[in-house]
Amino acid sequence: MRMRKGGNRLAALLACVMLLSAFLPSGAIQVKAAEVIATVYGTIQSGTTEELLLLSTAQGKMEIKLDSETDASECKVLLPGREIYVAVTHGSDGYLHAAKITSGVREESNTIDYSTSVTVTGEISEKTREDILYLKTDQGEMQIRLDASTNMDGCNVLVAGQKYQITCARGSDAYLHAVSISDAAPEVYTETINGISVTTLKGTVSDRTKDDLLYLSTDGGEMQFVIDGDSDVSNGRVLMPGRRLTVSFYRGSDAYLHAARIVGEKESSSGVSVDTASSTAVVGTVDGKSTEDTLYLNTDGGTMELKLDSSTSFSNCRVLVRGKEVVVLCARGSDAYMHAVNVIGV
Repeated sequence: MRMRKGGNRLAALLACVMLLSAFLPSGAIQVKAAEVIATVYGTIQSGTTEELLLLSTAQGKMEIKLDSETDASECKVLLPGREIYVAVTHGSDGYLHAAKITSGVREESNTIDYSTSVTVTGEISEKTREDILYLKTDQGEMQIRLDASTNMDGCNVLVAGQKYQITCARGSDAYLHAVSISDAAPEVYTETINGISVTTLKGTVSDRTKDDLLYLSTDGGEMQFVIDGDSDVSNGRVLMPGRRLTVSFYRGSDAYLHAARIVGEKESSSGVSVDTASSTAVVGTVDGKSTEDTLYLNTDGGTMELKLDSSTSFSNCRVLVRGKEVVVLCARGSDAYMHAVNVIGV
């Protein structure tokens, strides 16, 4: 059984980042001292999103929340492999939050022929490194350089796996250069599910989400969707704040929008076998770090890490929201992890 003490870990982490900040070059980053508990230096890791920065430091891996207060004006490119400085504050949700992000790297400027400008839309590939974007488009993969003149006012940060609209032009070095980058328009389309015409879009789970009501932050604002017995949540049960979801919905006879289908981001199944004959029952509350693949359960003895897979069943518990109390039957898998065999709502 894999467990850790949440309080001890947080205290140790804060101690590490404070110690690290003492050895950073003075003036590496400037923010209001009263708001910042430490300044950390590290390398951006794969899996970083617009809401959560994964940073590898000399002291280990850190998870830092990005929010509306984060100043990323001097470093909007948050792509794997890039080395950055982050001033962090302690949030009321127990997470470290980024106050300001900077990078000491300066890109070389080139002469740009703006008469050759074209605008393309695509997804930033994980292959992207430092100053060259690998953009996956319907026509194939493009390589586009980033430099000091790139206008990024149209997007908060640039992360792998997200779609953007990029205006680019040929530079004196023969590369295409990004002239401006903005968030792509939200993907909204219609389809039919079980004979019902639905609209499908993507968004981020809001912290106001409940068992029966999903609050989704989209580019067009926050939307509310009723979760009922007809909602297909088989691929989107973990509704934690900040998680990306694809929601298909329709307007019900009660005038509310209802979720017909919810799909979350999930890794492919590894085909692990679980010894269900030796199951153990534990009681706890769902931690906000839980994903479609892993349930973090806060118990009296600490935090347990339980794998969720295709064989996990749910009883009296259609979806998982932060703070929900559940009973979990768990057993060890062939991968040495504890797996959730059945999740039962209390």
